[in-house]
Amino acid sequence: MSRNVHDIYDVILKIIILVYREEFLEFIGVNKNIKEVLKTEFVTFDGSKYYLDFLCLLDDDTLCHIEFQFPKARPCDLDRFFDYNIVAQVTHGSLTETIIINFTSKKFAEKIRRIGKSKCFNPHYVYLGDIDYVGYWRKINIKVESNLKLTVFEEIAILVTCLIPDCRKKAYMLDKISILLKNKELFDKRRFEYVQAIIQLEIENLISNDDRSNINEVTDMTPQAEKIISQAISEVHRKSVHEARLDGIEEGKKQGKKQGREQGRQEVAKNLKGIMDDEEISRISGLSLEKVKQL
Repeated sequence: MSRNVHDIYDVILKIIILVYREEFLEFIGVNKNIKEVLKTEFVTFDGSKYYLDFLCLLDDDTLCHIEFQFPKARPCDLDRFFDYNIVAQVTHGSLTETIIINFTSKKFAEKIRRIGKSKCFNPHYVYLGDIDYVGYWRKINIKVESNLKLTVFEEIAILVTCLIPDCRKKAYMLDKISILLKNKELFDKRRFEYVQAIIQLEIENLISNDDRSNINEVTDMTPQAEKIISQAISEVHRKSVHEARLDGIEEGKKQGKKQGREQGRQEVAKNLKGIMDDEEISRISGLSLEKVKQL
């Protein structure tokens, strides 16, 4: 997988929630039982498209809509999340709860709690940075020394640790985790291939080339793991492309009609840089290939 993949944090967290489901929700303090994982792409009657990060039907027949925000949600994100919430609710005819997962700590995103709190939209905020990783790793180290199987929450803590901005030693931690993975007996055998694949994605995408060269690859992906990873990458990629286009179009509108159209195309192209190749950007934005390469 290329290190140019956009929104790698969203990709990895989406894979984790697809693998662990309600066990991940319990890990972040949300006690919900998932009945069915639902599609995250919606097209309304006027042709508008909406891409959610995660949507599921709970065992009480309500919906749970989850958004991943790196490093944290911004005030301007909440209008978009509210629209997602309404589209999902109208489509499925069920009450919908929105959960916003911020990768950072609450102290760096406190303003979020004072925005969007109303009778119709009161999202639940989760801060991954506030989880007690030191405590988890203390228990993990004891389990490793005693050769005892890790709990599901300890597995998830291993996967999430390096996603937190406060984790300053990602290369050190990933090297330590890659060594842990040599002992399969520590992990649940049903999930081990997914744990390996997720850590491999983190090694490939969260640290520098020099640091990566000092860590042994932990897995060749199995077909099952590759399928769920491809699904997550595809969904996050489509959403990123869509939002990049919307941001560019909106910027173009601010510049006036004629000038705005050209400016809008350029903004679309700029937003898509690093997400797809120049030929595809040219086709989507309407700019010539030469202009795209100059951006």
